Amino acid sequence: MQTESPSNAQAAAACADARVPRGSSGGGAAPAECEPRPVTRGESHPGIAHVDWFACTFLPGAGGFAAIIESVFLIPQDQWVTRPGGWQGYEVRIDLGGLGLLAYGGEHQRGTVHLELNAHGCARIRDWNAVRVWCEDCGVKITRIDLAHDDFSGRTVSVQQARKWFAEGQFITSGRAPLARLLDDLGSGRGKTLYVGQRQNGKLCRIYEKGKQLGDPSSPWCRVEVEFRAKSRVIPPDVLVKASSYLAGAYPCLAYLSERQDKVRTLKKSAEIEYARMVDCLRTQYGPALNVMLRAEGGDPFAVLYQAMRPGVPKRLVHLPLPGMPRREGSDQ
Repeated sequence: MQTESPSNAQAAAACADARVPRGSSGGGAAPAECEPRPVTRGESHPGIAHVDWFACTFLPGAGGFAAIIESVFLIPQDQWVTRPGGWQGYEVRIDLGGLGLLAYGGEHQRGTVHLELNAHGCARIRDWNAVRVWCEDCGVKITRIDLAHDDFSGRTVSVQQARKWFAEGQFITSGRAPLARLLDDLGSGRGKTLYVGQRQNGKLCRIYEKGKQLGDPSSPWCRVEVEFRAKSRVIPPDVLVKASSYLAGAYPCLAYLSERQDKVRTLKKSAEIEYARMVDCLRTQYGPALNVMLRAEGGDPFAVLYQAMRPGVPKRLVHLPLPGMPRREGSDQ
């Protein structure tokens, strides 16, 4: 996270410039001309997938955070209510009118502000591209994002189908099957839920009977939802405007949701990609020089390495598994 942030005025202006034209939607958000409104039962969302939870940590800049919350997230201050007790190490907690929370203050929080938007808060966002621009321009760290797809007919997505996908190995993304558990309603009509993965590893999938959980025992409505947390991962702002492709890239069984599949990669996988890129760069820029050194040293590669190497590991490669180095988190399950 950057140590400096643009002013609130600059951030608001950047977000305004990033607004998509009326009639279009940014990554599954409501069309720009729609008035902010909460999710209602049976409501459909533009696009294949939508953002259903958003959390981030940021430095508010000299002008404070109020303008950001109002201009970027469309939540006016008259809806804010300060609650006692703080929140997870922050001294002050503000309830954003049932749309989420805001937390700030605290000796160990280094001046940061934490924002959580629940499903109702996310439904108010008319343009996720503006949020993406703010995240990129202000060095915002996205700490959690939930991506969801609704199948109102239950013909493609269902708990039964998800169990079949699991048996076929279609939730495997890194060579081993994730853990799974079923919450069964035992025929009560209140709805079943299949959980795949573990929240503590930063990735959790839920397939559940949404309509039944909302009180309609005959509803076929089923939802698939993937929760990503910034644990062993860096969640890119790009996910805000490409919800469908990132949800499709989460597991092989969801690839049908989008022709393009993007992935929220683990730090380990990101380091492996950076390693391959580094080798290619070394070969392109310094390959001939290394060849000359090898010939000058009489074909002794160790003499070349002795002269070219120096201690340390590039910051972008610290999560690469290396012999003799402490193991770092990076499971994709």
